[in-house]
Amino acid sequence: MKGIPVVWALFASLCIAAAIVWTVRSFYRRTAAPRRRRPLQEILKNLDHARATLRMRAAGDLAERTGPEAKAAVDALLRRLSDPEPEVRAVVVDSLSRLEDPRAGEPLRERLYDDSTEVRGLTVSALVNLRDFAALPEIIRLLDDEDWTIRAWTASEMVRLGREEALETLLAARNREVWRAHLRLCDTAPRVVDERAVSPLLVDLRKAKELGVRVEAMLALASFGYIPDEEARLVENLVASTEEEHPNLRFQAVAMLGAMEMRRIEPYQQAQRVLERLAVRDENALVRAAARHGLKNFTIAREQTIRSTVAPASSASVSPVRVEMQDLATLTANLKSLHLPMRWRYVHALAATRHQKAVAPLADATHDKEWRVRAAAARGLGLLVGVGEMDVRPTLERAAIEDEHFSVRETAELSLARIAPSSTSSLR
Repeated sequence: MKGIPVVWALFASLCIAAAIVWTVRSFYRRTAAPRRRRPLQEILKNLDHARATLRMRAAGDLAERTGPEAKAAVDALLRRLSDPEPEVRAVVVDSLSRLEDPRAGEPLRERLYDDSTEVRGLTVSALVNLRDFAALPEIIRLLDDEDWTIRAWTASEMVRLGREEALETLLAARNREVWRAHLRLCDTAPRVVDERAVSPLLVDLRKAKELGVRVEAMLALASFGYIPDEEARLVENLVASTEEEHPNLRFQAVAMLGAMEMRRIEPYQQAQRVLERLAVRDENALVRAAARHGLKNFTIAREQTIRSTVAPASSASVSPVRVEMQDLATLTANLKSLHLPMRWRYVHALAATRHQKAVAPLADATHDKEWRVRAAAARGLGLLVGVGEMDVRPTLERAAIEDEHFSVRETAELSLARIAPSSTSSLR
């Protein structure tokens, strides 16, 4: 009789174990089994249901349709863009974004003025997914939206859009809330915007109040690689950052000083002296370790190589950050620079002069081997219509038809569209 409780305890344990195994297996079977594909007509019926939750679910399900059903899904979603519930409108916009039907571009632009913050943000994402460049002017307006989340959201999506006008707008944006998108812009290859961002990033590095902004600015600068004529400024600012109170700033500055490429002896020696001091005296162990690790790159052989390197001529090392201060002859001459960002920036600077002597060099630049330069030249010619005696239309027409890169052709077409009939007739 004494063994009966033990038997019951063993039996109960076996039952509990069996119940657990059965529950786990049932759950696995339900989750592993493919979900039944709901008929399209059933979903379309629920899209007009009186309950908002059912309309939201139906709008989300339509995003998964493919083939011939995708067209019907887009047509139905477009009819629900003005749904009275903002939650439903948000799901409708997101589904249209995922379906990527070009027909949704123009109707979606109306949602950029929606009362709902979420709808406005998702609409920007949808238009970027659709590559709807015609909506760019309306998207840019949201950088001044009253809601800071929309300003940050719009800036981030404009980075993904990668349009020349979008990049220029973001480089000029100094709103505190869009700094993260600004840094993403600077750190995104292969877009040729790096050197124009050096000065704003140095300002963020030294004067921003938020620690994260300063660290991200430093990381963005580190991603650029070697920048002619900016080496001394970078080293000076990094050396100043090694005196900061916060150890994270000192650590990042030390790591960058130890890894960055240097081709001039003065910045090289300055960085070496700072690292030697921090390797021994800094109060933070990680900063000391980073300084010791960085000093391994400061060898006698490397210093001898730097000393024997002939400094480039001043005209070849002028930073694009200060291109605007150059005269017209210098701008024209440096269109032959071997440095791609230099040529690209000089083309923009020439167009900004609005001088008649800038037309011919820009026309020549439409034959550059790099498509970014050709696109910038085509855009610049569109801004110089009616300046001087040279007719820019034949050059733009050739670029719009014959250029091998779609961005150049598209930019040339936009420039041609800006030419009013009166301007073209007067040129002829």
